[in-house]
Amino acid sequence: MRKSALLLSVLFCVIAVSAQSTQSYVTGKVLKWDVEAYGKHGNKAVYYLQIGKTVYRITRGTTKPETNLAPDQNVQCRIDNDRLFVPGEKGKEVKYSIIGASEAP
Repeated sequence: MRKSALLLSVLFCVIAVSAQSTQSYVTGKVLKWDVEAYGKHGNKAVYYLQIGKTVYRITRGTTKPETNLAPDQNVQCRIDNDRLFVPGEKGKEVKYSIIGASEAP
């Protein structure tokens, strides 16, 4: 019985890890970025990223510009609820907050 339970728990862990590693990425295009007033704590770097017919406003909550989000650059990303993830160095994802979305002109 213990071996069955252990085998099942290992199987669930393997399934969970493989599901995380097969995240579905889409290609988006960075339109521009600017330092804008955001929230109570002052200015933040805000990026405009177009995916399909939607333009997302995203931020990491800092004024420091990101080198991986240059204007006119295509980037791989994925959306999960109100977060947008971009693959970073060494396979680790960089998390951005989605602070707005609108239809592309």
